[in-house]
Amino acid sequence: MRLSRIIGARSGGATAQAVSRLREAERRRSLRSSRGREEIARAAAGLRGHFEVDALVRAVRARGGRASRATVYRTLPLLVEAGILEPAVASRRKGQYETAVGRSHHDHLVCAHCHEVVEFSFEAFEILQREVAARHGFELIGHLHELVGICRDCRQETLPHGDD
Repeated sequence: MRLSRIIGARSGGATAQAVSRLREAERRRSLRSSRGREEIARAAAGLRGHFEVDALVRAVRARGGRASRATVYRTLPLLVEAGILEPAVASRRKGQYETAVGRSHHDHLVCAHCHEVVEFSFEAFEILQREVAARHGFELIGHLHELVGICRDCRQETLPHGDD
């Protein structure tokens, strides 16, 4: 995936929130503040969609950071613990993440062929799942919602082509 597709125009608030969460996680672990970790957190806050670690490395470098690939990998657990990143479970491919700060809840459409992930929000789903949970005596604390299908591009590739 090209970097231009995953760098978003996030607000400065998301970046500030990411740095604040990182500093709190460093305090909880009794770690000294690190410029490299902060560069990684800032770059992560600017990413959108689902991305692999190499995209995060490129984003750090695009912002003028010098963190190595190894430093990014070592920092990932702290970023997840801090609530800055979360593993992207919708793609079902290990090693993908999505930014957790500065964004609202969303669900996923996933192509079973090319693994494209489309993020969407649909209030009717949210209302229905709360009603289903209440009917069964559950109080929801979170959910993962994924619709799996075949995207338009993959469907068009599998259509028979005429012999003109």
